[in-house]
Amino acid sequence: MIDGTNLNQLTGSRQLLRAFGGINESYSCSEAELSAALNFSGRGFPALQTRALRKKVRDVEKVNGMYHLNGLLICRGMGLEYAPDGQAGRTAAVTLENVLTDDRKELAGMGSKVLIWPDKLAFDTETGQLEPLGAKWELGDRKMTVCPCDTEGKMYEVAGAGDTEPESPEDGQLFLKGDPKNLYDYESVLEKWSAKSGKWVQVLVNTVRMTCPGIGSLLKEGDTVTLTGMPQAVCDALAADLNGEIVVQALEGDDLVASLTPAQDSRRYYGSWTVTATGTSWRSLDGARTENEGLAVSITLERRVPDLDFVTEQGNRVWGCSKKENTIYACRLGDPTNWYSYRGIAADSYAVSVGSDGTFTGAASCMGYVLFFKENCIHKLYGSKPSDYQLSSVRCRGVAANAAHSLCVLNETLYYLSPGGVMAWDGSLPSKVSGALDTGKLTGAAWCAAGSLDARYYLYLRRQGGQRRAAAGVRHGAGPVARGERRGLRDGQYRPAAVPVGRPGPVGGRPRPGNRRGSRGGAAV
Repeated sequence: MIDGTNLNQLTGSRQLLRAFGGINESYSCSEAELSAALNFSGRGFPALQTRALRKKVRDVEKVNGMYHLNGLLICRGMGLEYAPDGQAGRTAAVTLENVLTDDRKELAGMGSKVLIWPDKLAFDTETGQLEPLGAKWELGDRKMTVCPCDTEGKMYEVAGAGDTEPESPEDGQLFLKGDPKNLYDYESVLEKWSAKSGKWVQVLVNTVRMTCPGIGSLLKEGDTVTLTGMPQAVCDALAADLNGEIVVQALEGDDLVASLTPAQDSRRYYGSWTVTATGTSWRSLDGARTENEGLAVSITLERRVPDLDFVTEQGNRVWGCSKKENTIYACRLGDPTNWYSYRGIAADSYAVSVGSDGTFTGAASCMGYVLFFKENCIHKLYGSKPSDYQLSSVRCRGVAANAAHSLCVLNETLYYLSPGGVMAWDGSLPSKVSGALDTGKLTGAAWCAAGSLDARYYLYLRRQGGQRRAAAGVRHGAGPVARGERRGLRDGQYRPAAVPVGRPGPVGGRPRPGNRRGSRGGAAV
């Protein structure tokens, strides 16, 4: 006969969990964590709450990009809409149709302007105007005049030329003095009579003035433009570097002045050149000689803007990179229309090539650094001006392909989706914050988007093949705490208002028969 008094006694125990551990899809899921959840929110972390009621804000289709700068800008199809902050109903105050290409946009804000790539446009939130960043002028059937001038852009015509100055000149009279055999070459001297000093004074004409009909509405002073197609005869006569990058020193209507290196071996320096699509002609400074060259030309002046796939703003400059080349670009200080201005000053544009393999996958700015990502590398650039910019590279988990829009700064920490999961970068090396999530479901992104709200990072992922990953909420410094699936419960269906964790029970569904709402049944772990 068995003595029941000697059997081990079964005792009951109760454990109170005061903190919700969040989502954990790994095999190490503990009592305070959920292996799966639906329609829960981490806004009350460390408490577990259901999500807030959904509501419709507005209906928008074919959205290719959104950006907030003093209001909400939406690139929709081939149109653009902008609604300023504080406007009732957020109805679009500015609507522009058929101004964009119908593809995904990369947007960056600078001052009061939103910059749009790949269209290379700038939308001014104050004036509501959409303007191109670049500019291009072509000769076509127009006439272009090129001649030497002084530093102020003034042109001169002389009444006489030779090796001996005239007697009894008038005040301000001009004379071209030189060898009669090579009277118009660079070695000759343009002189001006000064009655006050009683002698001839040399006039320096070491800059070039170009008259281009219609160019005044395209460019501004200080622009750097690329000139191509100028006849070689004009370059040999005035400046060898006339074809190439030139700086617009002054702009008066359709006349621009550029400072170039004079052609010191020129035989036709003192004179003006007239260029058309069918030929080129030269007229000497005193009008005594005229020469024609019947060469067809096609001249172009262009303020170039690089093709960029990823852009960001830092230090009053727009930074960007492209998938097609291993070069990082920065615009001129405070001027997103100039990207090739190299004048040796602190406000210059900037460009640097990197030696890492693979294509760029994203760009962002955080804590004073400009970061350019590849899947296995981060390029960190810092400094205050082009002369002291420094670039360092670290091989680590970078941004995954097609995941550039997962980059988001939250509380001085940059979050992004890497090939190995969601990472957090705080200035040193990135660390993984999605260790509790199934990494396999975070790979193979076809497109993704991310944002932050109330100290939480939200990520939406569309995988290749059309599969969609639920948006995950990661609280800063706490890891994954909630996820809301697209196939969630409709508002008004059954779900617990507050769910204790640690005991098996329904997760956001209807209560099972016999399981009352007021019972201790909680979330399945």
